[in-house]
Amino acid sequence: MDDGVHTPHEFDALRNRLSSAPYPLEPSYQRPVRPWHASYPDYVPPGIDFTPLRVEQLLIRATDQFPKQMALRYFHTNWTYEELLRRVRQVAANLKRLGIESGDRVMLVLPNSPEYVVAWFALHWLGAEIVHANPLMTASDFIRLAIHSRAKAAFGLDFRLASVLEMAKHYHIRMLFVSSLAPHLPVHLRLPYRFKCWMQGGFHTPQTEVYTFDDLYRHAVAPSGSPSLSDPLLPGVLQPTGGTTGTPKIAVLSHKNLHANVAQLHAWCGLNPGEETVLAVLPFFHVFGSTVALLSAVAGAATLILQANFNPSRVFRVMDQHKPDVAPMVPFMFARLCEEMQRRGRNLKGMRYCFSGASPLDPELKAEFEERTGANIFEGFGLSECSPVTHANPADGSARGGSIGLPLPDTEVRIVDAETGTIDLPVGEVGELIIRGPQVMDGYLDEPEETSYVLRDGWLHTGDLATMAEDGYFTIVDRKKDLIISGGLNVYPAEVEAALIQHASVLECAVIGVPCKKFGEAVAAFVIASPGFEIHQDILEAHCRSKLASYKIPRTIEVREDLPKNFLGKVRRIELRNPKAA
Repeated sequence: MDDGVHTPHEFDALRNRLSSAPYPLEPSYQRPVRPWHASYPDYVPPGIDFTPLRVEQLLIRATDQFPKQMALRYFHTNWTYEELLRRVRQVAANLKRLGIESGDRVMLVLPNSPEYVVAWFALHWLGAEIVHANPLMTASDFIRLAIHSRAKAAFGLDFRLASVLEMAKHYHIRMLFVSSLAPHLPVHLRLPYRFKCWMQGGFHTPQTEVYTFDDLYRHAVAPSGSPSLSDPLLPGVLQPTGGTTGTPKIAVLSHKNLHANVAQLHAWCGLNPGEETVLAVLPFFHVFGSTVALLSAVAGAATLILQANFNPSRVFRVMDQHKPDVAPMVPFMFARLCEEMQRRGRNLKGMRYCFSGASPLDPELKAEFEERTGANIFEGFGLSECSPVTHANPADGSARGGSIGLPLPDTEVRIVDAETGTIDLPVGEVGELIIRGPQVMDGYLDEPEETSYVLRDGWLHTGDLATMAEDGYFTIVDRKKDLIISGGLNVYPAEVEAALIQHASVLECAVIGVPCKKFGEAVAAFVIASPGFEIHQDILEAHCRSKLASYKIPRTIEVREDLPKNFLGKVRRIELRNPKAA
């Protein structure tokens, strides 16, 4: 990725350097001028003219241009793009032989691994639709997802297969493909891994045909010659999400949506095709990881440094060895890596960019990580419904703290009144963030009412409350559904949390509204004590009184050992409101 601010006369040179990217990067002067365009780095155009492609075509293009470039590294496994494409074609041929066809829906219940990458592209090669699934979900979660998506087959990991096998007892999955990490591991890790798999028992399930990934690698049939489909408007990924209203849904993301977001990210950051190394620790089973870490890297023929999960010590060693140029992560990963560097008494060097998303990044943490690594962290914002990125701070070092940044090229954004969603609000006023762009989903799977409520006249109503500054920078205030109305007055949980976290005794916190007969809702806080401190409610209340208006002060403060979070480190307020939702 490009490192530095570009002046206008440098744009043509930059564009020429990017000419081998899988889309033409062209300034589009016909597009309406928006306030944020003036704040763009000089090399970023307001829009991108490109021909949408299916994602498997991005792999083919990368391989055509850089066949000998290393595509991925995972322990002792090192595959070039030529080797990766060969495996994708072979697996696609075997999947077709076994009955996977275009339009079939297949659950991928795998961690980041070489086989995940192969399966992801091989399924797209056949025109199948991929249902992302977190391997840590429960059997009941898998059953609900399989029923909703009408999944025909599933991929699972031998080391963590119990919940998938339990699902197969209650929902007829025709085929189960079992992957393993063992072939990639060094001997000292391979033996204990296989022992743990053996302790879990076999893979037999009466109603489901079970195959290993080795079966898919066999040359029972000739490798697939060319992809089955060419239409980029067809669904590519079915992404489970809480949606903008908090209830479980599945966002339908087309190949055009995914390619558009990749093109936007490439234009935003600049790209050295065939030269980048990307740390792929964000889980691919969420579109944040599959778009930002996987597909964006492959589209630029970058080398993926795969990590099946986030272990600070192991990630440190891998980063120290391979020196990734780019590392998309979430705030808790930055925090744990800072702790790891402090523990080792040695910093990481060599990174240029780190993209941060999912939750706000503490300014002090950002400064510490940048000082220790020399990397430039720029924060962004997105939603599963948007493939997922819609906003980002500039990647040239001019990021604005506390802001989600500027809308990406070809992304239209408005701030409207939260009540009707139809009245545009003046600069600086808090309202609902609504978005229109080529990365916005087609809708929710089999949810026409939810889709029509969220997508109105082409605009996605995000449910996020935000403000826009004069120069086009946006700031998220809170979730619309998290807004607390106490005595008729608006209380934004994020504002109360920001006040609480300033007290030395508070390590982490979360704020929600709870029913209150007198005020309708009251502010309730959940806090984790900092090491060596005790939480005293009267002291915290006095602290909040010095920072907040009286109606914003928490009426109850509950001390917790931990807070419920999702896999990206975001607090699940729904579980604080309703413990049964856990």
